[in-house]
Amino acid sequence: MRKLFFIMIFIFLVNCVLAQEEVTRYFDKDQLGIELLSVQWLTPPEGVEVEPYTNAFNLQYMVTLAGKNSNVALALGAGLLTENYHLNALPVKESNELVFVPIDEAIHYRRNKIRLLTLELPLELRIRTEKNSRNKHWKMYLGGKVGYKVQSMHKYIGDNPEFPEDNLKQKTYNLRYTEPLSYGVTARLGYGQFFISGYYSFTNQFQKDKGPELIPFMVGISLFLY
Repeated sequence: MRKLFFIMIFIFLVNCVLAQEEVTRYFDKDQLGIELLSVQWLTPPEGVEVEPYTNAFNLQYMVTLAGKNSNVALALGAGLLTENYHLNALPVKESNELVFVPIDEAIHYRRNKIRLLTLELPLELRIRTEKNSRNKHWKMYLGGKVGYKVQSMHKYIGDNPEFPEDNLKQKTYNLRYTEPLSYGVTARLGYGQFFISGYYSFTNQFQKDKGPELIPFMVGISLFLY
């Protein structure tokens, strides 16, 4: 009877220790993050080229909803995405439709870009390994996000296409027929605070039958500050 009592006490203590170890496992919060991304369109209109230095910048704040001390967690957040498309064509409204007209090679310009500003709501399934001797672990974050465009703008600096002898500096806000809602899938693979990240959109950047079919995809790097 006494042996059984001590065995039960021993099992109880072991369970307490294991439970304590489970509670005190700590993973990186990865809450405030920044992304620098290269952006391209899947099928740009004929004659339209997206410059290689076309980019996007993303600022995100994430909160863990479940699995804070687990290898698998669920996180929800908010973000602000800025896309800068550097092109060789001008957006022009023609017959209730937005088209891109390539700039004549004789026209010299210093800047021609479209900027889109989007508020986002990202959701991620976060898979993490245990921390190693360097107090770091591998991470894979898979998820998606929805967004709402709050601003669209076209900026041009260069020769006036209509009067090449004159210079033109122009900003046009609220581009016609942009699609306000967006959604797509995201993926991040990282070690420590650094990640390789990607995004693929399921939505066109312009309304159906009102503009060219432009589906963006992005690849770049992410850094979580804390």
